[in-house]
Amino acid sequence: MKKYYWPLAALIFIALAWLGILVFLSTDVGNFHGDEYRRPAFDFSLTDHRGDTFSLSSYTDKIILLNFGFTNCPDICPTTLGMLGKVLDIVEDERIMALFITVDPDRDTVSRLGAYVPFFHDRIVGLTGPQQEIKRINDACGTFYSKEPGDSEQNYSMVHSPAVYLIGPGGEMRFRYPAEKLEPQKIADDVKRLLM
Repeated sequence: MKKYYWPLAALIFIALAWLGILVFLSTDVGNFHGDEYRRPAFDFSLTDHRGDTFSLSSYTDKIILLNFGFTNCPDICPTTLGMLGKVLDIVEDERIMALFITVDPDRDTVSRLGAYVPFFHDRIVGLTGPQQEIKRINDACGTFYSKEPGDSEQNYSMVHSPAVYLIGPGGEMRFRYPAEKLEPQKIADDVKRLLM
């Protein structure tokens, strides 16, 4: 009986090792640059920078890179939008787009977004709408923003998360890219893998 013990133990070990590898690969853990950030699919309707209604549910066949910001942002927002433009240039595929949702709808009108967003890339869509809807979208993404008073009613700033969120086909959020992971080539590599 002993002579069968080691081959049997070896077979069990190999089977368990393969099972572990299959589980690891099926969850995609460690294979993507972005932080896994699963959120249920959700929908919203806002007004885009051309004045048209934009509904997320109309784009469930696309991969969407979502970012929150405001046009008066001095550095973080334009830097992030420039980075998103690079991702879109690397991934030359119409199945990917980026959204820039303002957290400052009082100042970021359609015309203001229309003059600002296209500068970064023609596949980035600027969105504005009622404050309560923007708040609802932020809550669905698990992020935050707040108004910081300035020296006048119109001279104020906004504090918000600089992260970029990847929404996969079907509308489910898949990944979060915090500030330290906003690397165009690596985000583009994630997107290309999802498009395969």
